[in-house]
Amino acid sequence: MQTSPVSDDRPQAALRALLRAVPRRYRAPPLPTGLEAAVAAGTEATLAFTIESARVAAERSSPLPASHGEAFTIALAALIRRTMTPDGGDPVFQAQVLQSRDKQVRDWVQIESSATADARTLRTAVDAFAHPGKLRDMAEGERRDALSHLHALVAAGEWRALALKAESLVTSLNEDEATLRSSLRDLATHPALQRRIRAEAMAMLEPVQRYRALRARRVPPAGSDIALDQGRAAAREGAQAEHAAAAALRQVAAYLNELEGDQRGPYRVLRTLLTPRELSGGGDRSKEEWDAAIVQSVDDGLCDVVLLAEVKAAPAAVTSDMPRLLRGLARLAQADGDASFTFSSVDGAVRLRGRSLRALEPLGPSLPEPVIYLCPAPTESRPTLLGAAAKAVLLSEAASLAFACALADGATPLHASLMAVWDALPHEPRLRATLNQYDTAHRARDAMLHTGDLIAAIEQAGMVLPRQSAP
Repeated sequence: MQTSPVSDDRPQAALRALLRAVPRRYRAPPLPTGLEAAVAAGTEATLAFTIESARVAAERSSPLPASHGEAFTIALAALIRRTMTPDGGDPVFQAQVLQSRDKQVRDWVQIESSATADARTLRTAVDAFAHPGKLRDMAEGERRDALSHLHALVAAGEWRALALKAESLVTSLNEDEATLRSSLRDLATHPALQRRIRAEAMAMLEPVQRYRALRARRVPPAGSDIALDQGRAAAREGAQAEHAAAAALRQVAAYLNELEGDQRGPYRVLRTLLTPRELSGGGDRSKEEWDAAIVQSVDDGLCDVVLLAEVKAAPAAVTSDMPRLLRGLARLAQADGDASFTFSSVDGAVRLRGRSLRALEPLGPSLPEPVIYLCPAPTESRPTLLGAAAKAVLLSEAASLAFACALADGATPLHASLMAVWDALPHEPRLRATLNQYDTAHRARDAMLHTGDLIAAIEQAGMVLPRQSAP
C-alpha cells in the first residue's frame, strides 16, 4: 500500500505559527560581552564565559589567550573557597572533601555503596525459610515465633541482632532440622551480613559521623521521613506539570481540528509514549519515554507525530535533560520511512509512520521545531549562567579537590594549581557536558514554553480563526 507523505497542510502551518508566537520567558541570559565584563560580573559569570570561550575555540580549532585560563583558575579558586566556608558554604562538597582526606570515611562510603544490594540479598535469604507465608503452615510455638522475629529483624535492618538471633537458633535446633540449621548458619556468616555489621560499627566513627552530618544538611538519608516527603512533593509537582501540559496540548489539538472543520478531527493527544524495542537500546541512556504528543490520524489506522512535548516542573532541569532528549530523537530518526512502529501510551497503543519520526531528527545540537519543552513554573528572578551540574563537575575534579583539601589543612594553595582543570576542559569526555553547559542551556531554553503562555496563544489564535461558512 502506498502512503501519503507527511502532511504540510494549513493546520500544521498554523501550528508552526502558533509555536513561534508563544513568548520564550525562560531564555538563558546573555553572557558578558568580554572577559573584563565577565570578571566584573563575578565568579559564576567568569566561569561561564571562559568555559563557553573554550567551547567556541575548540569548535573553531583556534587558540585562546592565556588570560582566559588565568581568569578561569582565579574564578574556580574563588568558587572552591566559597563552597568551603563553614557558614554559607556547600555541605555536600565539604563532605566530598572530607571523604577525599579521610580513609575511614572512604572505607565507609565504599562499604555503604552495597547497602541496598546487601539488604536485598539478606531479605531473600531469610524469606527462603522464614517468610510469613511459609510460617503459616508451621505449628504455633517457640520455633515459629523465633523465625517470625528473624524476619522482622531483616525487614528492620537490625543486622547485628539478626546475626545473633541466627546463631542462637542454630544451637537450639534438633538433629532432624539439618536443612534449617544450614540455612541459619549460612545467614549468620553471609558476607552481606558481615558487611552490614561492619558498616554499622564504622558509622559510629567520628569522621564518618561528621561526613553523614554534612550530607544530611543538604541530602536527607535515603528512606528517612524527610526524603520520602521530598520525593512525594517532587512527584506531585511533576504530575501537576504533566496534567497542565496535557490540558494545554488538548486545546492545541482542538484548535487544529477546528481548522480542519471537524471538532472530532484527526488530531489528538497521547501521554507517556514508549519507544518500541526496535528503535530503542544502544546503552547510551537516550530518552525512550515521551511525556506527551499530538498525533494526526492518516491512512489505515496510522498516525503522524506533529508535536512532541517534554514536561519539566522547573526550567533548570532542561539543561541536563537535553542531551538525553537529543539522543532519543536521533534514535527515532533512524526509523525506516516506509514502515510504521507501534508505541504504547497511557491513552492506548498507536502506530506511527516512520517518515514522521524521521522529521524529528535533531538539527545538530538543537531541537527540531516540532519538539518543545513545557513548564508551568514562574519566570526565574535570576537565571544562572553556570548550572548546578556543571559547577558540581568542576568541583569534583581531582585538582579542585586537592585545592580544597589544602584549604582544609590551613594552607594557601595557588590558583595556578587548577590549570589542569582548564587544560582538560576542551578534550576530556567527562567534561564534555560542562564544556557545552551554556550552549546546551541556551538551546534547550529557547525550546521551552510556559504552559500558560501556550494556552494564551491558542486562545488568541482562536479569536482570529476564520469561521467556516455553514453548508
